[in-house]
Amino acid sequence: MQGTDRNLVCMKKRIITSLTWMILVTAGCSAQTNNDSVATTSVAPSSTAAESVSTSSIAGTTLSTVAAGTTTGGSTAKSSFTLTSPDMVSGGAMPVAFTCDGQSQSPSLSWTNGPTGTVGYAIAMHHIPGPGDTHWYWVVYNIPATTTKVVAGGIAPGTLGTNSVNNQLAYAPPCSKGPGIKVYTLTVYALSASPTFPSGTSVSRDVLLTAISNITLASSSLDVTYDRS
Repeated sequence: MQGTDRNLVCMKKRIITSLTWMILVTAGCSAQTNNDSVATTSVAPSSTAAESVSTSSIAGTTLSTVAAGTTTGGSTAKSSFTLTSPDMVSGGAMPVAFTCDGQSQSPSLSWTNGPTGTVGYAIAMHHIPGPGDTHWYWVVYNIPATTTKVVAGGIAPGTLGTNSVNNQLAYAPPCSKGPGIKVYTLTVYALSASPTFPSGTSVSRDVLLTAISNITLASSSLDVTYDRS
């Protein structure tokens, strides 16, 4: 009987041990399954978020590039808005034909299309003989947006302003009496609106510049020299 009792006790212990082991294994598997599920759920959104951020970043970079391009395109538009002349170059000499020593012709000019929004142009030509002093020789405004050049000696399409030589509504050729090289600056302005002036206003260069200060989209200048000596 004692042997039988011992065998029963041993069997019970083995059964209990086996059941305990099975419970532990089952619990372990369940925990692993839960962990796997959590990891998958966590990684997927994280991965998706990362991909979204990456996509957003790429999109942002693209937009930045486009925006920069657009801005640069505006800037470029401003910087590429260029005034040139078939008869002279920036830093070069002004042909005698455009001075009082020649035919007194107004200069030939050409410019690239203005920035988006340009409705017209204005032209001014001036010389600074000394500090606080400015002479102007040519003022033209209300030039149509379709105009991109002015021929030498031709009548510029638009409205003429005054000059400081004789105060007439015309081009005044440079005719400096002082010795040495003089610098003359020709500037074209691309405007977003037509300049307005009070009735009866004499439109000098300063008056024009004041009127277009808030409607100038771009400007480009050409500096040329002339020496009468």
